[in-house]
Amino acid sequence: MTIDRADWYWESAEKLYRKTYGIIGELTETQEDEIWSLSANHIGLFIRWIIENGMECDDADKKACEKVRNGQMSGTEYLFNNCDGKLWDSDIKEDLLPFIDYYYVSNDYYEDYVEYCTNDYDKQCFGVISGEDDYLKLSEKINGKYKNFLKKK
Repeated sequence: MTIDRADWYWESAEKLYRKTYGIIGELTETQEDEIWSLSANHIGLFIRWIIENGMECDDADKKACEKVRNGQMSGTEYLFNNCDGKLWDSDIKEDLLPFIDYYYVSNDYYEDYVEYCTNDYDKQCFGVISGEDDYLKLSEKINGKYKNFLKKK
């Protein structure tokens, strides 16, 4: 089952990008790459959390996961390089899937992402690429939600 996909957000990210930068007409390859990154930023941060907590599937590319853990690759880069821009339930350890449904699929994650990483509901997910400080705040929030989820089980 698909959990999330960057292509679901392409049009929204492109529209906001064009509006923000006053772009009319064809996009350059660099601009398209930036839009893809904007459309996947929220997914990439969650993938980073998954990998940093060792919850990626057993078949995940070990070298790429290590690069994410060491800060040599972003979660968004991992999403595109190793998952074709799509986060599937098969990319994650099976025992994490109930939490994914509880937190990510229910949109609680999205609300936390907007609060901790964009701080601007008008831009939502598609107007910023989050930095390290954003990720650290968000990962603390995810950790807390995960601990609370485990207590309820």
